[in-house]
Amino acid sequence: MRLDTGMARNASLAALAALAGLGAASLPASAQPADLPIAAADGSPFPPGVRVRKLGNASVYTDAKGKVLYGLDMRTLLRWAPDPARFCDADCAQNWTALAAPTGSTANIRYPAGFEKTADDRFMDPRKAPDWTVIDGAQGKQWVYKGWHLVFTRAGAKARPADGDGADGNDADADANERRWNTLKYVPPPPKPAAPGVVTTAFVDGAYAFADREGRVLFTGKCERDCAWRPLPAPMASSGLGEWQVSLAGDAPEWTFKGKRVFVGAAGGSGTVPSGGQILRP
Repeated sequence: MRLDTGMARNASLAALAALAGLGAASLPASAQPADLPIAAADGSPFPPGVRVRKLGNASVYTDAKGKVLYGLDMRTLLRWAPDPARFCDADCAQNWTALAAPTGSTANIRYPAGFEKTADDRFMDPRKAPDWTVIDGAQGKQWVYKGWHLVFTRAGAKARPADGDGADGNDADADANERRWNTLKYVPPPPKPAAPGVVTTAFVDGAYAFADREGRVLFTGKCERDCAWRPLPAPMASSGLGEWQVSLAGDAPEWTFKGKRVFVGAAGGSGTVPSGGQILRP
């Protein structure tokens, strides 16, 4: 039985949406990384010539010429492109140049098409991909970041300025297919400090900060009388861990860091910490 074009396309979208863990109908026409969180780097080697440079409050990837790299998340293309991996051709390719893989590179990541179910050992699962993989894209073999983000430079852009960050995305009249471009941000691998089990780290305002297991920022500071700051509670039986110790000076046990009281803020940036508080960082 032959599938008509519409059925084949819908099957491709369904397969790719299932692989991405997202429903095609719910995907926004939005950008990486402003609207879709990007995972921390895994520490694997960068492609030849790729570097990380500071740009404003963020760190971004650049190519060998210093031009800022941009990410196009294929998951945002499911409603517009039968094969999102080959989306950027024709008019798109006049404005955006794929970050080409070296000559002789072999594609090592691929996405399901139609009702395809057979596993192919030559290609890795994009959900388990390292930072940098190669795909057969519309402009030839190109680099993909984190399994989903096609990587490009903007045609005519100067080396350092991110004049394409959010390109065409802030213009309500811009075509929907042009509202996805943002600089490819670099999030460093998370530190692994010695800390109690209730403490983790979160990337806050360009650097890692301590947070609780619910992602709420931890901070310190002088809590004045009638202060409503909430201390980070500690178990009575805990003996502490390195710079983290338990104080019994208050009404209930609480954690201290480097001898300072620790308070629980909220998930998000520095704006979640009250006036007079200082975010705790590893």
